[in-house]
This record gives sequence, C-alpha cells and structure tokens, in this order.
Amino acid sequence: MSRTFGALVLFESRRQLRNPVLLLLAAVTLAARTAAGWRLMPNWSLATVDTATALLILGAGAMLAANLAALRDSRGAFAELLAPLPSRPKVRTLAVLAAATSVSVLVAVVVTGLHFASLVWGSVPVGRFDVTELITGVAMVALLTAMGVALARWVPVLIAAPLAALVLTWAMFQFPGSWLLPVVPDLKIVIDSTRPPLWHLLYVAGLFLAVAAVALLRHGPRPGFVVAAGTALAVLGGVLTLGSPEAASPSATADRTAPRGPVTAGADHCLAHNGIRYCSFPSFAAWIPLWQQAIEPVVQAAPPAVRERAPEIVQRVTIGTLGKPSAIMPPVTWGRNGGEVESRRSLAAQMAGVLAGFQSRVGLLESMDGCDARDRSRTVIALWLTGQVEKAVVPQRVYGRPDSDMGAIDYGETELRYAARLLADPDARQRIWSNWDVLVDPSTTIAKALPLLGLPQTEPIEPPRGVPCR
Repeated sequence: MSRTFGALVLFESRRQLRNPVLLLLAAVTLAARTAAGWRLMPNWSLATVDTATALLILGAGAMLAANLAALRDSRGAFAELLAPLPSRPKVRTLAVLAAATSVSVLVAVVVTGLHFASLVWGSVPVGRFDVTELITGVAMVALLTAMGVALARWVPVLIAAPLAALVLTWAMFQFPGSWLLPVVPDLKIVIDSTRPPLWHLLYVAGLFLAVAAVALLRHGPRPGFVVAAGTALAVLGGVLTLGSPEAASPSATADRTAPRGPVTAGADHCLAHNGIRYCSFPSFAAWIPLWQQAIEPVVQAAPPAVRERAPEIVQRVTIGTLGKPSAIMPPVTWGRNGGEVESRRSLAAQMAGVLAGFQSRVGLLESMDGCDARDRSRTVIALWLTGQVEKAVVPQRVYGRPDSDMGAIDYGETELRYAARLLADPDARQRIWSNWDVLVDPSTTIAKALPLLGLPQTEPIEPPRGVPCR
C-alpha cells in the first residue's frame, strides 16, 4: 500500500502542478498584490493581513483543482475501471488530499515570497510584521483544498466547489469582523492594529484537520476520531481567539469608517531637525528622513526670519477629528517606484503654501469650495518653493472643487510658468528674500511683483475665477 500510495501522491502532485486553474489564479493573486503595492511603501501591519486575505483567490483555485482531481472517480464508468487496481477509494482520496494540499501550500508560499520580495526591493518598510498572519493565509489555502476534496466525496457535482468558494468569499466580506472566518480582512485601523495571534491559526488548523477527516469519513467510520479531534481543536482555537484580549481590543473591532478621536492620536515619536519638529506613529519613524527630504529644502529656500514660523510635521490617519489646523500632516502612506515623487511634492507644497501665507491643507479642508489664487504673487512664490523639491503641477478638480498639492487652492499655467522662470534664475532667491513681505502679501498681484522679481511680463495673467484666497 505504501508504494501504491506514494505513486499516487507523485502522480497527483504532477497533475496539480500543471493544473491551469491553480496556476492561473496563482498568477492573478501575485499580479493583483504586486500591482496594489507597487507604488506604495510597504506597511507590514497592512501588507501581511492583505496578502493573507488575497490568498483567498489562490485558495479558490486550489479548491477547484482538488475538487476536479477527486471527482475523477465519479465520472461515468471510471470507478469500474479503477476496481481491479490495488488502491482502494480511501487510498486514492488520501493521495489526492496529500498531493493537492502539498502543492497548493507550496504555490501559496512561493506567491507570498515573490510578493514580499517585490515589497522589500527599493523600499523603506514600516509597521509591525506578523508572520502569523501569513501562515494563517497559507493554512486557509490548505483548508480550501481539503474542502474541495471533501465536497467531491460527499457532493460529487461540479457546481458544489464553485458555490462553496462564492459563499466563503461573500461571508468574509459580509461579516468582516467575525473571527470565526478562516482569515479576517483588515477593515480595521491602519496603525498596528491588534489582532488575535496564534490562537486563530490554531483554529484554522483545527478546521483543516476536521474537513480533511470528513473527506476520508466517506469511506468508513475509522476517521471519526480524527474528525472529533479536529473539531475539538477548531472549537478550542475559536474559543481562545474570541476570548483573547486582542480580539476584544478596540483596534480589532473598530471600523475604519467609524468616527474616532484626533487623526494624530498616537503620533508621539518626535524629533527635531534643523528647527523643524517631526512627529510620527512609533512604527513609522523610518519615514521621517523621507519627510525631511521634502520639507527642509523648502524651508531653507525661505528667508531666515520666515523659517521660525514653519509648522511642525505630525502624521495622521484618514478618519477622525482634525487636530491643530496649522500643522502639516503627512498620511500613513508614502510612494515608491515613481509614487515617491507625488508624496514629496505634496508635502513640499504644503510647507511652501504655509510659508507663503496660505492656510495649511488641513485648515483648507474646512472649506468645501476652496479658493482661487490666480494673479497673486504669493502663489508664484509658493510654487517656486515647491520647485526646490519637485516640479509643481496644475490642480485637479474633485467634485467641482480645486485640489492642488497645497490644498483646495486653484491656480493656472501662468503661475507655474513664472515659478519655473524663477527656478531657472540663480539670482531669484536674493530678490525674493529682499522683497518677501511684499511678495507674500495677499493683495500683491503678479503684475506688481514682476519688477521686484526681475521678470518681464510675457504670460497672459488670468484673474481669479472663484473666491480669492485670503
């Protein structure tokens, strides 16, 4: 029996490794996760959970592939053809189960490894890395594989496995806060959210053992003890999960969209550099040097007396109440692979806008309509300051309101072109410093500022189209 069983496992493993459904969904999982994180610095607190959740796609493929392999015994007169062979149905079921589970777990590990290699490459990771989340995702793939075999033995119809995959997917996103699901999508807070540790993995392992034993139970009562053991293990893991302090903590139950406290609550890892105070969430401290690269060239380009008014940098989450309206608040995301240009430009523009006399981006969020900064000298100055780091761009329109890197501030190509000319002029900084108070005065127009800047009027000046910025 051992030789027959080994030959069957090897045969089924080869078939599983060539199964187009499994390989296609593995490629889809890897492509989807890599594309989702390609332009963003990895936050391990999210990446581990999101990757484990995305393995549901691969798990669905593993379920279908295992189900098709186990269903071969039920096709037409195939069972009669197998009758003379030395392998019994139970041995074939166990061989399919062992081969399909081994291959699906191997593919899941490879997909996860390749994805995390793409995240580490050229990035500055932050957050808390919890390998338990990834192992739970792989265990979920094994569980779905076992479900495919069990369904083939107890419900030998092709539609059973696809329906089961759809129902499980629906349940995971219909009840995202239930810790009795194999994996729980991270719909919670983004700052090192607390989640049940090894207990939930124990729960999923118990489910796998119970489902695998149910598949073998179709051939006789002997696996009954294993079913009982697996069920007991799943119950124990579920009870320990639900009873753990992590599952009951606010960060494990709070919805991301629900109102909560200040957006900067917990951003208490602070340091000062060149007169600027930077505060981040503790696990995001590695990004402070990235913020400095965007902030300090802008501050250094302003007159020394103005630098003293530079606001502090305090990290924020998306949902919550606004804190100090004067602070510049970088989010919990930062770009990479080209996306860092937008992140640097946004942070630089926010500092430039505040130094030039505009409200901070946070303060402007209180105004739904924004304001128009066309034909104002301080707009050109703010864009010149932004250009010390990255080239400024025109604002976009979001729901009919301007959305620039400085906030809800509108301006046009004229202001950008004059700022570009200042950037190309090596003497521009001295002239700007000498006339700073006049240039950043809200009443100073571009026409009045051009002689002070040493620039001829070569661009048509557009008047404000909306409410002028104060």
